[in-house]
Amino acid sequence: MALRTLVAATAALAAATAAAEHHCVGRLAHEVLRSEVEGDWVAVRPAPNKDHECTALGFPGLDGDRRLCVGVNHDETCRTAKNPIVPLPLHARCQGCFVGASTDVFYSLNITRLHVESIGIGFRGSTILSTLQVDDDEGRAGRPRKGSKNFGETPLEFHVKLGGLDLDIKVSMPTELTYDVEARESAHGDVGARIEVDMGDNYIEYTKGQGWSHKKDKMQFKVGPIHEGDYDSMANVTLGFKSSLRAEIGPLAWFHVNVANEVPIGVNSVGTSGADLLHSCLDMGLKLDVAHEAEVDFSILEHNFTQHWGPHADRHHDGAVLHKCKDLHPPVPEEMTVVV
Repeated sequence: MALRTLVAATAALAAATAAAEHHCVGRLAHEVLRSEVEGDWVAVRPAPNKDHECTALGFPGLDGDRRLCVGVNHDETCRTAKNPIVPLPLHARCQGCFVGASTDVFYSLNITRLHVESIGIGFRGSTILSTLQVDDDEGRAGRPRKGSKNFGETPLEFHVKLGGLDLDIKVSMPTELTYDVEARESAHGDVGARIEVDMGDNYIEYTKGQGWSHKKDKMQFKVGPIHEGDYDSMANVTLGFKSSLRAEIGPLAWFHVNVANEVPIGVNSVGTSGADLLHSCLDMGLKLDVAHEAEVDFSILEHNFTQHWGPHADRHHDGAVLHKCKDLHPPVPEEMTVVV
């Protein structure tokens, strides 16, 4: 493992090591070790015993658990929408929509005499949570519409100094929301989906003489409907997002986790305003693809080192996830008075 190699190398050079320094990337502390001779060697490794010092600093962009939070229209908890309405093309709107990734950034580094001995970068404890719910600008789902909207994002940045190297560590998640809605013109209702992708740890390490290694946890996902139907309504809706969770170590390395999903939803409610019961059925599927990609590009003076990894698939799912029907008492119109 690259981390073990790093520990062994830094221990062997302890006698020639300047005092250790620490810096924070979000809530995680990293220890910087370097030689007394400028440019001889520099190494970085996680320092979990110092994490409490980083948590106390309260960097902007942290969620309620003090993790980094990036994405689209998320609040400070990274679990719900900041703004209730997100305008979309074709007179559509996304109601309560957001995509938020809660994560920690992992990285390690060992450069000796301007040569890369090892480098690691990626994410730990990552969860992407989203709510997608599209209707038109009058709150109806009638006219067919299909479109998408891209959301750029200003990265979270952390400036670190590694001996003679000044680096900016950036974390971001540019996202595209997609929607395809077709419903009976007279229909009215809320149809959407809530999606959670628990990725756990996902990072890569490169070690000179050994090549690449990849650490990933078993990925889990949850999907649930948002549905409040009207009388005699029928709708077919496909909602989704494409996100790229990114970490960059200055010009040295980057790591991307690319998540693409689509949720097809079919709703059919049979009944009339005078009926005692409303028979409603809902079908939901999920198409999910997760892949990762990385690159190391170290160029200084006459020393050039470039290695690329991926893209490699982490998870694929394509199939039905939910079918349910139930009979409901239709809601009573506001203008009616009920006498018991």
